[in-house]
Amino acid sequence: MTDILLSCEHVCKTYTKETWFSKKEPKTVLTDINFSLKYGRSLGIAGINGAGKSTLSKIILGIEKPSSGSVYFQGINISELRRKRDFRKNMQAVFQNPASALNPRWSALKIVTEPLRNFFSLTEREYAEKAEHLMELAELNPKDLHKNCMQFSGGQQQRLAIARALALSPQLLILDEALSSLDMSTQAKLIELLHHLKDKHSISLLVISHDIRVTFNLCDDIIVLNQGKISDRLHKEQGLPEERSPFLQKLLASAKCV
Repeated sequence: MTDILLSCEHVCKTYTKETWFSKKEPKTVLTDINFSLKYGRSLGIAGINGAGKSTLSKIILGIEKPSSGSVYFQGINISELRRKRDFRKNMQAVFQNPASALNPRWSALKIVTEPLRNFFSLTEREYAEKAEHLMELAELNPKDLHKNCMQFSGGQQQRLAIARALALSPQLLILDEALSSLDMSTQAKLIELLHHLKDKHSISLLVISHDIRVTFNLCDDIIVLNQGKISDRLHKEQGLPEERSPFLQKLLASAKCV
């Protein structure tokens, strides 16, 4: 069995917009993206807005298809999957704004058990027990399960989103700007939580962020996107390389990492 959980091989994405009256020039958003993520590891994708991070995230999640190249998850080309049920179960995502991802009319109990109800037929007591466990994993108080989700703070709402993402015991958790809207103190607490989940529960992390500090704090390896291409590859164990692209130097300086 291979130790590679996720890989992108020569992924490219080009958009062409056509109207009744004209055909615009194609716009290439991603060019020849290659990387792999091993089981139990964490990979960061860093870059400024417009670098292609969101498009790459959608391709990895199967929301969009690449113009060329392939994405493999557990050795399977996701573009060729006819039934994506198991794929969806094993790859979960948490996005930037928890309030927009959570139904404001739902309780915490209903939110964290929603994925379970889509896959399993359990008794209400069993759902409640699993919800309590998920709240504890996300370091939330199980006694708050019956609270409306809007009664939680922004950081707590993001923990709820993480708890829901963990409900199906995924092998990969994608964090797409999931910490960027939070204050530094809340970010630090969630980074500590995610390190715990990765180390204790063998969850692989794919962290997408415009803030390279977040990827440095969370990830074993980092790729830097600039105008849809990989400009740099960093490895946490090796520290910052002496030879850096001008774009990486600028990115590090803006984040005060140098």
